[in-house]
Amino acid sequence: MSIPRGAVATMRWAAAESRREGSAAPGAAPAEAVEVAEALAAGLGEGPIDLVLAFMTADLTGAAEAIAETMRRRLAPGCFAATSGGSVIGATREYESGPALTAIAARLPGVEVKPFVLASSAWRAAADDPAEFARHTPGAAGAELVLLFTDPFSLDADRVLYAFNRHAPGVRVVGGAASAGARPGANVIALNDWVAHEGGIGIALAGALRADVVVSQGCRPVGPPLQVTKVDTNMILELDGQPALERAEQVLRGLSESEREMLKHGLYVGRPAKGDASGRGDYLIRNLMGADRDRGALAVADRMAARERVRLHVRDAATALEDLELLLAPQEFDSQAAGALLFSCNGRGRRFFGAPDRDITTLQAALGGDVPAAGFFCAGEIGPVGGRNFVHGHTASIAIVRGPRTTTPASEKP
Repeated sequence: MSIPRGAVATMRWAAAESRREGSAAPGAAPAEAVEVAEALAAGLGEGPIDLVLAFMTADLTGAAEAIAETMRRRLAPGCFAATSGGSVIGATREYESGPALTAIAARLPGVEVKPFVLASSAWRAAADDPAEFARHTPGAAGAELVLLFTDPFSLDADRVLYAFNRHAPGVRVVGGAASAGARPGANVIALNDWVAHEGGIGIALAGALRADVVVSQGCRPVGPPLQVTKVDTNMILELDGQPALERAEQVLRGLSESEREMLKHGLYVGRPAKGDASGRGDYLIRNLMGADRDRGALAVADRMAARERVRLHVRDAATALEDLELLLAPQEFDSQAAGALLFSCNGRGRRFFGAPDRDITTLQAALGGDVPAAGFFCAGEIGPVGGRNFVHGHTASIAIVRGPRTTTPASEKP
């Protein structure tokens, strides 16, 4: 159990985690929820609690309602939300096996916390009608940050983000898709007294806080940019005017020995996240699902578009760590962070890096350590690139929260 603390002005955050083995006695509150709630209360001290975010592993989803009820009863937060993940992240550790519950809580004076439920049926209208969008996302327009948690089997997160990009341009959305189960109904998402196995939730934060958002890729581009010259939904039929499979094989034959070695971790297609995509971090990574040799086509886990310029990518732990460190480097020159949220791809972690806790350790090192933090491993991470919000793969999407800037930093003074 750890209870890291952080405070900026009167804003205060605390994080806690528990991985007790066994289950509670019939009718008793889940021990993990009791332990975490008590630690959060101690970490925040006297006063109201405005926000609690909890993340639970698959082993605890059967007790999700009891966990939510216990934490709400003991903490009485203005807003409580929970999501299930295959693995969860605490302030200093990533729990990749066994039952675990992590959480982060905050006292947010001067901050508006506006939660909303996302239902699949609403988004066809919300994507096209700004009035419908506003009705389903109270507080989102003009928010400093929106947190978004979805069930990947029942809610089209791409459509939700399309609506945000269209009707709330410039608002940054961070979060991820629940990953505790590989079939419909296996995940849990909760918002206050609403607990469900489908849909999603959002929380808009506005007012006396500021957030830095970092989206770090886990892949690196190889070979030259390739133009999609013929496509059929998710099937790339031609690249650079040649059969797609043939052109991709030409690129692979030209790779260096070290790059070919990385192919054992898989081959991916990078779609441009912005028009001038030129290097790593500028692409949305999509799984390459296979090839149709009869048609010379490549199947991609996304709907492709003609004339877009894509690049092949490989997964590379060294590049991923270097990219994360580089993007987090400016944090060392900012004021002390109050809290942080980390949403990593479920393909990262120990198996990818060869060592445990890489993402959270790197984040804490950049923030100076002992910053309240929590999150989970996602089946799709949500974050902005180039001013627009996307669902990513193989990334770490991070929100770092501070109080409002009250003085001009030396670097910005004339």
